[in-house]
Parts: sequence; structure tokens; C-alpha cells
Amino acid sequence: MQIAKILLPVAKLFPLDYLIPKDLSVNIGDLVIVSFRNKELTGIVWELVSDSEIQKLKTIHRKVSLNLNITPEVLELIKWMSVYYMSELGSIAKLVLPIDIAAKPIKIKEQKVNNDFILPDLSEEQKQAVTVLNESNKPVIIKGVTGSGKTEIYFHLIADYLVKGKQVLIMLPEIALSTQIINRFIERFGFEPIIWNSSVTKAQKQMILRGILIDKVKVVIGARSSLFLPFKNLGLIVIDEEHDESYKQDDGILYNARDTAIVRGTFDKAQIVLCSATPSIETMYNVDLGKYRLINLINRYKNAHLPNIEVIDMTKEKLPKNSYLSKILIEAIKANLANKKQTLLFLNRRGYAPLMLCKACGYRLTCKYCSSWMVVHKANKKLECHHCGYQSKIFSVCPECLEDATLTICGPGIERIEEEAKALFPERKIAVISKDHAKNTEKIAQILHQIENLEIDILIGTQMITKGYHFPNLTLVGVIDADLGSNNADLRASERTFQLLHQVGGRAGRGDSKGLVYLQSYCPNNIIFSYVKVSYEDSFFAHELEIRKSAYMPPFSKMASVILSGASEHKILAIAKNMVRIAPKANVKILGPASSLMSKLAGKYRYRILIIADKKFNLQKYLKFWLSLIKIPSFCQIKIDIDPKSFY
Repeated sequence: MQIAKILLPVAKLFPLDYLIPKDLSVNIGDLVIVSFRNKELTGIVWELVSDSEIQKLKTIHRKVSLNLNITPEVLELIKWMSVYYMSELGSIAKLVLPIDIAAKPIKIKEQKVNNDFILPDLSEEQKQAVTVLNESNKPVIIKGVTGSGKTEIYFHLIADYLVKGKQVLIMLPEIALSTQIINRFIERFGFEPIIWNSSVTKAQKQMILRGILIDKVKVVIGARSSLFLPFKNLGLIVIDEEHDESYKQDDGILYNARDTAIVRGTFDKAQIVLCSATPSIETMYNVDLGKYRLINLINRYKNAHLPNIEVIDMTKEKLPKNSYLSKILIEAIKANLANKKQTLLFLNRRGYAPLMLCKACGYRLTCKYCSSWMVVHKANKKLECHHCGYQSKIFSVCPECLEDATLTICGPGIERIEEEAKALFPERKIAVISKDHAKNTEKIAQILHQIENLEIDILIGTQMITKGYHFPNLTLVGVIDADLGSNNADLRASERTFQLLHQVGGRAGRGDSKGLVYLQSYCPNNIIFSYVKVSYEDSFFAHELEIRKSAYMPPFSKMASVILSGASEHKILAIAKNMVRIAPKANVKILGPASSLMSKLAGKYRYRILIIADKKFNLQKYLKFWLSLIKIPSFCQIKIDIDPKSFY
């Protein structure tokens, strides 16, 4: 009797036993059709065995196709993820096969690669970087000042791999970044790369998956999930903006796409290239350890000047009521507009205002289901929770004390800055880029086209606008609240703030004219600003590493979070306390349980236990044994977050 264990793309499922028909020959990795819960599903042949504990086995129906299978390298990646991120195999298989590839055949569009590429000349610094890339057998981090031409360097490397007939994956933290890269790619290589993200339709995904499996798709630009695509001939993985925390999945399997892509590159024997003007602390630490090779670009492309960065002490500014732009910044905008240059105003806060409160009783309007404040969205006359999506109308009466006309709006959001800018500069063309204003790549592409064609005078943006964009005529950047985020109770707060300010400042002066950046701050002596002003990334990294080392925090230790959640706060807390009480004795530090920074999310109360251990300690094995000691009731959901990036 021939039996195959079939891995189905079903959450929380392990491989199931199926009989292999006598007239069917299957190998590990083959894609086959089987019945599961009265449906036909595509599964992966995971293992071939001769016996099963199940008496009545279902039979494999057929193969998907003679030449459609998952490579041993991808199977190894699935196994690795299951162990490292402590997740079920079926949940990971769902990432590899997100749609039913066995549906009716669909025409596959082949990427026709013409090796007659049009690649611009490189500077001497860039040429040396390409030489290092060609010689290195380690992951390489291209670290360079904003506007140093990092993209052109990896484009030259892509050309080499396309000539060799290899497949290439370019990963971006947000697909919103793809518009300019796609246009530059088409200009350089003469064909359009495949885009892979959540907005791709089911039919398109089926076409892309089949195209990748039969090696007709050569280049993919994608977000996190693109790393699971079943490439057969993968030669190069580029991880752009590698420092970005969007690479960390915050629901489902809590994996880090950057780290997982590096592991995938190891299995596929593909070259790994990471890019960032502000690499993560972990990446720079790996450079220090000799695990990664560093390429450091210190000059902007065509010797463009780095911008001057100035801090505005907002404690000395007397702003009119409901005004958030300092006089210094307003005068700078006027001068910039007079010189026919473009301005970027940056505030990393969506909506009109982050808070509405009652002047009579002090009540703050909070989400019905979360512990977060409701954000005022004036444009659509709504209050919205940015964590669970709950919306309500804007109240005129306080829901707590029932007083009328006592509710007031506090603080600025990006819509409020737009309102102020339009009042100050009514004749000027102003555009906004945020998740609310530019909800798809088409809308973003439209705004980018207007900026490039000088149809926009003032651009107002959130974090979406800080990464990768190139606007040669943009010479002034105003950061409305440079203090935002730097005081969070988070080990990465300083790193995140430094990266954000450095990146947004890097949008200025990328053309012929020198740029100017103003940071508005109520804490002007913050040490982070001194590093940002002089672009001392290396000094900042060294300073931050010393702090992490003294606190025994990553990258000098391993960390994991156990997150428990449920509708009853006292029951969840009791389970969390009991977990800590029975924790096995080992060389680990256990902190908590403590209420998560977001103590209630989508109607569930949340408690977190933090485990810190030595780098060589098998944290996953320890956690697995610990969890086996306690029975978790059905009303309590538990998540394991390996290498947590945030603690909300």
C-alpha cells in the first residue's frame, strides 16, 4: 500500500494521509488534487510512507500537472518556518499556495527578456559596489545616504542574473513604493515586472503562480508574501528598505519577511542584497560579526548635496490657536514657492485629530472595542479606530456626562495640516499621500506623476512618503512633530525615530538644488536630533548598541512574546499569571504578565509575557515544553511572537 502525506493550505492543519492510486506516480513536492471536507483542494506531497494509523483513507484524485511541483528548497523553508515561528505547517502552506492553482487553465503571460539592457553609467563609488556584489558569497547590505543610487546598483546586478536566465525577487515593505521602481525598471530592462501584493486578483495570482512554476516569470516585485512564491530558478533576492517594520507580519503567522527571505536565499543558494539608508541595528550587528558584507555609499548620485537640517524650538514659538506650522517654517515655504521649488510637510498621523475630549468632565472618546482613542476624520465626518476599524459619527453631546457643546478636538492629524496649508497658501496646488487619501497604487501613481510634472507645490504625507521616492524639484521638508514616537515605551523607539527622520529628510535636495529640512520639536535637545543633523548613522548605531548591550536586549539576546487574549480580562490575567508560575526553570528571564500597550483590541483584553534568553538558547524548544504544561481554555487565544518588533 502506497501512502502520501499531503500538506494542504489550510490553517492549523498538519499533513494528512491519502492513498496513492496504482496508476499514479508521485514524488515529494508534487502538487496533487485531493478531497477535503467535501471540497477538492490542491495539496503538496509532503512525505511518502508505507503505513497509516487511519483505517479508511481517501485516495488522491490526480496530479495538478506533470511539471507543476514545489521545489525541495521551498519545502525546507516551510519546515524551517514551522519550527522557528512555532506555526502549523498548513498555515505556512497557505502562504505558498494562497489560491487554488488547479482551477481551470489560464493563459500565462511570459516575460520576454531582451538582454540588450539600457543601463546608465555608474559613478566610481557605484562601480566598486557592483564589484563587491559580484565577489561576495555572503548577504550584502548596501548602506548609502539618501539619493546615493542604491537602486541603480542592484539594477546592474539584476541585469547579470537575467542574462544567466535566473529569476529575481525584489521585495518592498509597502507596494506603494513600487510605482517609481516599476517605471525605472521598464525603462532599464524593456519589460514589465510582475507585481505581487494583496490587491492582485485571484485570477492574476493563479496566472502568476503557474508562470513562476514553469519559469516563464523572471522578475517579481512584491510585498511580504512574495517571498513564498514557488520560484524554480531563483538567483537573486533584493530586500529594499530592509529596516522597515512593515516586513514584520502582525497577524496570523508573526513572521519577519526580511529574515525569512534571507533564510530562503540560503536554501535556494540565491544571492541576498539588502538596501537601506538607515539599516536596522540587527543588520549592522551582523556586519560587525562578519555575517554580512557592507557596501557604504557616502556620496549622493551626481554629487548632489545632502540637505541642511535645522531644529525649531517650539517652546519659543507663539502659535495662533489651531495652528501647527511655525513662523520659521511658513517663511521657508514662502521662499521655496517663490523659487518655484516643491515642499513636503510630514506628519506621521492620519486623520484630522488624534483625540476628541470633553472640556466639562475630561472624558476621552475611546473605541467601543479597543483601548485606543477614536481619531477624528473631518473629511468623511467620522470618528475611526485605526486599530480595529470601528467607526461612529462625530458627537455633539458628551457620551459620558451628556453635556452639550463641550467636546473639543485635540492635536493635529494630516488633514488638519492640509487645512492649515490651504488657508496659508490658497493659490497653491496641495496634495496629500496617506492610507486614507491614496488607497491604491493607481491613486499614488497619479499623485507621483503630478509631483514629477511640477503640478504639485506642497505635498503633505505620512510615513508612506518617507521611503524610496525621488523628487528632484523638492527642496524643503518640514517635519511637523519630530517628537512623535521617540518617547514610546519600546526598545526600538529611538532607532525608529532616527530612521524616520533621516528618511523623510532625505527627500529634500535630490536634484541640482541643495535641500533644507526643519524639525519642529518641543524637546530640541533630544540626542537623536544631533545624530540626524550631521547624518552620523554609524555613531548612532554604536550608541544604540551600547544601550542594548547594557540592557541585555536584542541583538545581544533572543526575545519572544507570549500574548494571551480573550473577552474576560480577569480570566486572561489569571491564566497568564498561572503560566508564569509554572514556567520551567531555565537560564531565561521572564517578564510579566503585563497588560499590552494596546490593552484591549477588537473586544479582547490582552496580556503579554516577555521571555529573554541567550543567543544560543533554544527558545522555541523551551516555549513548546512550557505550553505543553498548561491546558489553554477555548476562550483564551494565545500567540507566540518570536523576535517581536512592537509591543502594542
